[in-house]
Amino acid sequence: MSDLGLLSYYLGIKVDQKKDSIEVKQEVYPKKVLKQFVMEDCNSSKYPMEAKLHLEKDVEGSLVDPKEYRRIIRCLRYLTHTRPNISYVVGIVGRYMEKSTTLHQQEVKHILRYVKGTTSYGIQLRREQEVEELVCFIDSNLTSD
Repeated sequence: MSDLGLLSYYLGIKVDQKKDSIEVKQEVYPKKVLKQFVMEDCNSSKYPMEAKLHLEKDVEGSLVDPKEYRRIIRCLRYLTHTRPNISYVVGIVGRYMEKSTTLHQQEVKHILRYVKGTTSYGIQLRREQEVEELVCFIDSNLTSD
């Protein structure tokens, strides 16, 4: 065994270790995903999902390519390792991999547009911080639960 020093890059995840913090992010991977699904020139979105969105089985909608839909979901799930703010909505759209329609495909593209606008996001852990501060995205739609 040999000591290679501090971890800096692992499986597409960039790790920046400093004396007082550790930052974990994926900047290259989201751009690669957007290019793979021809979304690199799309407009970005501020939110990972539309407010009060209720996805259901779309019996009358036209079906989309299930392999393509699953590939996008797999890519988004890998991105949730450093982007927990999209975990909820990726879980929602992942429920419809069996018979995905254009309605579900539109929501997946909305998530990709959000990813486009937030490629530099990641997780930062700090040591010895006087005041703890938690910054996150929350789906607080309690009336539909």
